[in-house]
Amino acid sequence: MFKLLEVVHRRMRYVTQLCVDTLVVLMQKGTLRPDSVLLIRLDAIGDFVLWLDAAQATVKHYKAQGKSVVLVANAAWAEWAKELAIFDDVIALDRRKYEQEPLYRFRLGRRIRKLKCSIAVQPTYSREFFWGDAVVRISGASERIGSAGDNSNISPWQKRISDRWYTRLISATPAPCMELVRNAEFIRGLGEISFLAKAPNLRAMSTLRKGESFLAAMQQDQRYYVLFPGASWDGRQWPVASFVQIAARLYHETGWHGVICGGNVDRQLAEDICGLSRAPLMNWAGRTDLPQLAAILSEAQLLLTNETSAVHIAAAAGVPTVCILGGGHYGRFMPYLVEQTDGRSLPYAITHQMPCFGCNWHCIYTRSNGVPVPCIDRITEEEVWNAISTILRPVTGTFSCRTSH
Repeated sequence: MFKLLEVVHRRMRYVTQLCVDTLVVLMQKGTLRPDSVLLIRLDAIGDFVLWLDAAQATVKHYKAQGKSVVLVANAAWAEWAKELAIFDDVIALDRRKYEQEPLYRFRLGRRIRKLKCSIAVQPTYSREFFWGDAVVRISGASERIGSAGDNSNISPWQKRISDRWYTRLISATPAPCMELVRNAEFIRGLGEISFLAKAPNLRAMSTLRKGESFLAAMQQDQRYYVLFPGASWDGRQWPVASFVQIAARLYHETGWHGVICGGNVDRQLAEDICGLSRAPLMNWAGRTDLPQLAAILSEAQLLLTNETSAVHIAAAAGVPTVCILGGGHYGRFMPYLVEQTDGRSLPYAITHQMPCFGCNWHCIYTRSNGVPVPCIDRITEEEVWNAISTILRPVTGTFSCRTSH
């Protein structure tokens, strides 16, 4: 009975969303602005960071035609997008409200419709019917460009419908493809045929500044590394005890202090690590916004992280990074694959290869509460330490970063 009620509720929500969007389309008409482009990107923080280089290329492409570019952005990172000053304007879309609150959806839809952009571009490969595709529909643009995409986040019937909301779908290689290369594929489809995939460069597009409270907490010129132990799902989190052991070895070998970063949901996880560790650690989980996190990462000697947005922010800031990588999305977001290099180091991925890689995190194994999935749990501390050693150890074979402590 509960499952039946859940299905009925979900279908009612779908109908409500479609009705709200249809009302927006019918109510707002008028002459389109030929000099205005609507760019739509509503996925997660890590996706946004991976897209930054392609985003700049997209804006440059339309600026060369004398057009302004407005971005409709996921509210999780919209303020950071404004600060980066790549776009002429940024409109934040709260995904939860857009899904669950019809009045919010209606008002935001009208705001977007009133822009009267003549072109709408939605470059996301794994499109979503009730978010990115829906915004393209209500935009009212005469030219609506998107990726042919896949079915990861959309059902076949939804995709058949929303494909018709676009006037042009840029073809996409059906084979698995790293996201940087996928973004470059879309840019070349727009007409920038010489564009090559490379890691974004945050230092070239932003002034990275740490918050005053962080500066006050650190000793002057104190070297530090960052641990990012959280993940979007606890099954993807490397064990707390393993982070504790790596922290101890790092302090013993280098004398560096550790800084634990993460979101509000990671506060307790960070406290657990601090409580178990004898190495000096500072808990900054939930105490930074995205620009501050990027600034803290940018001056770290090293980042050790699960597969989260932190790995992409650190890579964009040119920070040596070791990533605990499972098999759910293996090859799409990590390991990095680029078509052009600029001398900066790319993240180092540690994996435990299994035949079930590519499961989209629908793990076929039963796990106990608090225990990660097997492809994460079987990554050993020694494997991670060897990767860290490779980053830290110069050709002579000894640590050059050791300090007295």
